[in-house]
Amino acid sequence: MVGSINQFTVLFSSLSAKIALYYSVCEQARTVIPDCEIIGADSDQSCRGAKQIDSFLIMPPIQDLDQESLLQFCKENNIQFVIPSRDGELLFWAVHQEFLYNNQIGVMISSESAISLCEDKFSFFKYFEKAPIPSISTSFSLDALPSSCERFVVKERMGSASRSIGLNLNREEIEAHVREIQEPIFQPQINGRELSAETWIDRNGICHGVILRWRTLVINGESHESEIFSNPQWAEKIIQVFTMITGLRGHVLAQVIVDDKERLHLVEINPRLGGASPLSLKAGLDSIKWSLQEFLGDSDQIPKSPILKSGLRLSKKNQVVQIQ
Repeated sequence: MVGSINQFTVLFSSLSAKIALYYSVCEQARTVIPDCEIIGADSDQSCRGAKQIDSFLIMPPIQDLDQESLLQFCKENNIQFVIPSRDGELLFWAVHQEFLYNNQIGVMISSESAISLCEDKFSFFKYFEKAPIPSISTSFSLDALPSSCERFVVKERMGSASRSIGLNLNREEIEAHVREIQEPIFQPQINGRELSAETWIDRNGICHGVILRWRTLVINGESHESEIFSNPQWAEKIIQVFTMITGLRGHVLAQVIVDDKERLHLVEINPRLGGASPLSLKAGLDSIKWSLQEFLGDSDQIPKSPILKSGLRLSKKNQVVQIQ
């Protein structure tokens, strides 16, 4: 067993307004360690979640933390496991995960190389260009895209896809939008239905179940309405895509567009929990529970083929999440 379950504390970092996700994490963590404390942390003490959760902690900005000060912060707050929740912090935790593990602190995080690949949208396109679900054609120049394209997407090459993104733009609109972007990449606009696929991946790179859910209402890149459905053929393809990246671990989600000919287009892979992940956790994808069991040396208790519920729906309105 790694660490001790006496006075066990889990850090949910970058709390922001992720209140429903925080309480979903609490529910699963306490199925493993009933008396554990789950701290929601953020460097912004006035964030929306600060006054709405059981235990809030102001965390220093990660750019102000080196290895030793990070360890001191964790020890001062009795933190034994960390669950990052924001794109911009994933590399930080990945870089420090081995050091923390050697000090009996676990992190639900993928490898540094896996996260770097997912963050670089051009490298991501080249890597998955011929995957079972191919990535969307991506270029540094509009002229390199097929001449038949009339509408385009432009976004930052690095980091979160929703940051500074321009959707369904013509060439004239792109010229104006691109001025706001540091290192733009261009894609053809693919119209269709959006889905998310979520899984949990163990240290051996094996996926334990896949949840497929339609993103029926998306606001600022986050699902505000989502419904779980079943499609075994799509699920198998998505598992093949996930397992193409060595070092993906923990909770991982993919965004996919299904066009009017039922063809699948891979948009991105996010190696973290998402805003609508409470739906997948409720449906039986016990990512938090399994990550803690793995960390504590109880991997034999993790099901290889978990029973997952279909048909559940999530809706979010006025920051309140409902699942039915």
